[in-house]
Amino acid sequence: MGSPAAIIGIFAQTYNTPAFNFEIPARMESTQIPTSRAVIAAEILSILALLHILRLVFDQIDWRYSGPMTLAAMSPVILIMMRRRGVRWSHIGIRAISWPKGVLLFLPQALLAFFLIGLSGVGIALFGEALNIGVFTADQPDPQERWGTLHGNTSLLLTWLAILWFAGPAEELIFRGYLISRLRDALGPSFLSCIASVLLPAIIFGLGHVYYQGWRGFFVTGTIGVTLGVLFLLFKKNLWPLMIAHAAFNSMVFIGTYMGADF
Repeated sequence: MGSPAAIIGIFAQTYNTPAFNFEIPARMESTQIPTSRAVIAAEILSILALLHILRLVFDQIDWRYSGPMTLAAMSPVILIMMRRRGVRWSHIGIRAISWPKGVLLFLPQALLAFFLIGLSGVGIALFGEALNIGVFTADQPDPQERWGTLHGNTSLLLTWLAILWFAGPAEELIFRGYLISRLRDALGPSFLSCIASVLLPAIIFGLGHVYYQGWRGFFVTGTIGVTLGVLFLLFKKNLWPLMIAHAAFNSMVFIGTYMGADF
């Protein structure tokens, strides 16, 4: 039969094509589960704890920018930790775009993600209001208390746009790329684990927006998180279209607010 590494090598040569977009790491122990599931679960919990602690620390410095500062601190931590554990970045969605299929699919995938972000966010909000669910109809915090008065303020808009084009991709790296991939490693390949690996990061993602969007924001951003999580798996764990769509959609909201639109 040959060694397991040899068998995997033959499998990789057979299926490592643009159509399959499949990649086998150089070391057998660098595949999707480098250690036991319990160790990976502990790793995830430590990352979530550090995420929360950094958020609390940065809140004391400037609560308006505590989210982006936390993302800026956590993104390199995750990338470095994956590299030190022997897990390739492609496993968490940072992968080369194949030619020509990946390049040709990139724009349609990004546009689809952009459209579905709006559809899922607006859809859940309208659904909650139609059913007269209290969390959707009660007075909500004004996000501009965090953003500042954007209407007509060009310098503030440019500041936030610069932040958004970092923060959106960083959120995709952490909440879709890292958490979904590592939860699947920890929970196993079953269908239920796949559902859990999408839902749990979406819940955490939604909770991260409560402090300035209220519980309505939790359901809206949580639903968007589910949408992006499903797309991440459908796109074969390719983060790039989601990163661009996320940043572009947030930019549209901020530009609209700058121009006087009421979101």
